[in-house]
Amino acid sequence: MSRRIIYKVEERSEYLITDEEWDEVRRLQHWYNSEFSWTTGKLAFRRYLLFPNVEEFSGLERSIWTIIEERKEKLKSQGLSETETVKQLERDHLVFVKWGGYFDDCLASGYTRVADNEWNAFLVCDFLLKVSTLLPHLVIEIRDEGRFVKTGRLWLRDGIALLRRRGGKMSESLTGVIKRKQFFSLVDPDKYEKHPSFRNSIPDFNLLAKEDRRAVLRNWNWLGYGNGGAEIDEPDGGVNLNLKLRGFDYL
Repeated sequence: MSRRIIYKVEERSEYLITDEEWDEVRRLQHWYNSEFSWTTGKLAFRRYLLFPNVEEFSGLERSIWTIIEERKEKLKSQGLSETETVKQLERDHLVFVKWGGYFDDCLASGYTRVADNEWNAFLVCDFLLKVSTLLPHLVIEIRDEGRFVKTGRLWLRDGIALLRRRGGKMSESLTGVIKRKQFFSLVDPDKYEKHPSFRNSIPDFNLLAKEDRRAVLRNWNWLGYGNGGAEIDEPDGGVNLNLKLRGFDYL
């Protein structure tokens, strides 16, 4: 599968996200997903995932989703918040809920497939940087399976980049990243204006000549893992997300 950028808020007793705060995050996420072009996946930051209880409600004339939506509307009309509504649906055995989103032991989590589109990688991290200012009391972890995030893994708190302290001597490259405070690669968005969408399959692959099939399989960089990340060396040569950071610190 194509390269992802993963984002998480660890579940801790001192962490809390109110429905009002999460509404702001959802509005921001909707704006990014609607305003920009995404060639592989979109933003998918979630506090929970819902799965309908199909087995218990099978064989009915109405679909389980219709029953769930009607119940949600009724609960909403009674003044219940989003979280309270989901918890009630869970108590009603209408749904199974995976709290925390896509990953375990999280308060919220998600991922976006970006493959080799570094502009999409920029947008994901730009969004998360803004979210960290909307939820300044939380720490957001970012893990890039590619190279847009130069350290591979980074944490954000209220617009500040954070790294874990390491024992022993740091590598020269990491020391340089910290010294220059260049945690994100620079990107030329014009390069991706007509970037092709990612495909999970190659049409008529089995009909290709053997040499052509080998060429396709050798070109694994289309998955996005092999991208060098920093496309532009000059600080004024592209879009620089590092300029939006409020500072740097250690966890």
